Amino acid sequence: MTVPTYSTIAVTLDLSPASLDKVKAAFQTVHYYPEGDVPRDVLADVDVWFTRWLGLPQWLEFKDIPNTKVVQLTSAGANHALHVPALESDAAKKQIAVCGASGIHVLTIPQYIIGQIVALYFNFQNSHYIARSEKRWVKRPELRYRDESASGFFIGAHSLRGRTVGLLGYGHIARETARLLQAFGAVVIAANSTGERKQDDGYIIPGTGDVDGSIPEAYYSTGDEKSFGEFLSRSQILVASLPSTPATKWLLKKEHLAKLPKDALFINVGRGDLVHSEDLLASLESKDGILAAGLDVTDPEPLPDNHPLLSHPRALITPHTSSDSATYFDEATNLLLANVERLRAGGKPINRIDPVKGY
Repeated sequence: MTVPTYSTIAVTLDLSPASLDKVKAAFQTVHYYPEGDVPRDVLADVDVWFTRWLGLPQWLEFKDIPNTKVVQLTSAGANHALHVPALESDAAKKQIAVCGASGIHVLTIPQYIIGQIVALYFNFQNSHYIARSEKRWVKRPELRYRDESASGFFIGAHSLRGRTVGLLGYGHIARETARLLQAFGAVVIAANSTGERKQDDGYIIPGTGDVDGSIPEAYYSTGDEKSFGEFLSRSQILVASLPSTPATKWLLKKEHLAKLPKDALFINVGRGDLVHSEDLLASLESKDGILAAGLDVTDPEPLPDNHPLLSHPRALITPHTSSDSATYFDEATNLLLANVERLRAGGKPINRIDPVKGY
């Protein structure tokens, strides 16, 4: 069997001069159109696409790209990229490997998660809001979430040391988060679809993550309600990093939030459709509910103006920016080149997304 050469690439995102030079050195022909307006007369020759999270252009059909074999995304999720017109047919799904960018986010999102936990425990959002809006020194009692959580002089902030952090999803982001949490003395547990420990065989930046999956003290299954319930009941800090798939959509329901320990934190960096905003708000308002929520993704997204979560004193919300970095597309380029190198050697694509499962 002849291995494809993967010699022609279409790039539909802005690259730094250094990354563009790397791409030009790795391919015989490079069609660089950051706005996505690739000329129709070159489409038939393209066998690799390098695109943003939306994937192939909406105006493309499968018949336009007969030689395309790989679409490398710059996002880990592919809930949009899998549903473009060019990938509607079974033939297209079989021929074209859509590959996510899992692995490159370990340099940003895990640090964001740690930052959210620390910020919420110390009530940074209200300290900052009061100081800026009223232009005065904030008094300690104003930063107490609940009166019973503080004693005397102190605001009641927790240390990460000894806290049990439940990682909902144990992919690249969660594995690097687990590695960082070890330095704080936290106890780590994890939940995935099977409840089993797995080796990480994806794209790994040296020195990051948990390749053999040995950091979590225990694994639980999201597919087993008893197991999932036990996981939630132990999670003093629940960190979700799941993609949006049919299996994860609205996975976290009101009854699941109720299983979390009182004053748990909830951090979501995966997708907003994991949990309904109404259920999250209800838990925040309950005296036995979660203490605070740190959200980089929301339901809906973006949140409409005047949505109650936006002004909630125990919610710290960012506009889906946890993965942003000055070198994001440079890291994505490194992944692209590693993927193509493996394919040229006859290997399987890195991070190929199953069009049925959605991940």
